[in-house]
Amino acid sequence: MPLLPASPLRRDLLLATALAAVAQVELLLVADRIDHPGWHHLVELLILPALALRRMAPLAASAIAGVSLALEPVLGPAPVATPYLCLLLLLASVGWYASLRSGLIGVGLVLAGGLVYDFTREQIVWADLVVNVVLIVVVWGAGHLLRVSTERRVRSEVAAERAAAEATRAERARIASDLHDSLAHALTLITLQAGSARERRDPTLADEALAAVEQTGRDALADMQRFLALLGPGSPDAPGIQDLPGLVEQVRSGGLDVELDAEPGQVTPGISTTVFRVVQEALTNVVRHSDARTARVAVHRDGAELVARVSDDGRAVPERTTGSGRGLAGLTERVRIVNGTVSSGRTEHGWQVEARIPLAEASA
Repeated sequence: MPLLPASPLRRDLLLATALAAVAQVELLLVADRIDHPGWHHLVELLILPALALRRMAPLAASAIAGVSLALEPVLGPAPVATPYLCLLLLLASVGWYASLRSGLIGVGLVLAGGLVYDFTREQIVWADLVVNVVLIVVVWGAGHLLRVSTERRVRSEVAAERAAAEATRAERARIASDLHDSLAHALTLITLQAGSARERRDPTLADEALAAVEQTGRDALADMQRFLALLGPGSPDAPGIQDLPGLVEQVRSGGLDVELDAEPGQVTPGISTTVFRVVQEALTNVVRHSDARTARVAVHRDGAELVARVSDDGRAVPERTTGSGRGLAGLTERVRIVNGTVSSGRTEHGWQVEARIPLAEASA
């Protein structure tokens, strides 16, 4: 068993020395009423090692206490209180510091020593015997239960801290995904709008395109500020289905004709943000990777599910198909968190992305 730091051991030695001194003084005060006072003084000195070892070696301390109790009937009783108070402190310490197995053995050693007196008397007083046994077991049990309760509370606090840390990491990952989706969408539109402005000969139309670039940049900066705020105190509202008209208007300013049909009913904020990100990522991919001229966004309930669907009339352009794939992977993971699914593929007229979320998760 590893040794305790010097400070607790020193404190235990000082406490044991003080209590042993008090016991010696008590014996001096009643020396004329006890037999063999010299031997009593020697036996009471066993308090010193017993209390000094109560943390470092609780089993050895229990054995010493048992020997001290077993010698009492040989020397005769002594009307002093300090040894019994020391015994209670020792039993509580065994309950706190020893394992359950070691504690039970230690209690057994103390009981064995204590019962010597009861069974060597001319007549066993069962009431005294029961009281002594109950007292010894209850004091040890109280110390042990307090230790178990404290360990359980500490484990619970540690688990709660770990869960909080995991939740923080998950939230930061979600924020990073949101930031990726938002900025990728904004940069795609800025690129498209800047190219449109360069190609337009009419200064008025070019100014309009540049104004759209400026607005998209401002929106992206506002998104960045909101996501950074999410990392600190305060949490502004995340975008949701109610923000789809503004998103569609942004995409329209880049030259893609988008039709919006959104009748989702009441949904939770988390689901609303998920739907917004689905539509945002899908429209970004339409602009980035295809030659589509029109797109349609539909958000509605279909039986027991909430459906978000983005379809277009384009085909993939080879020189535009390069990408990390992180957007679609992140989108699939985001929808999976709310027990939904994402599917995508070619249709008769173009390409379609569809997310389905159970209404049990989407309903408020």
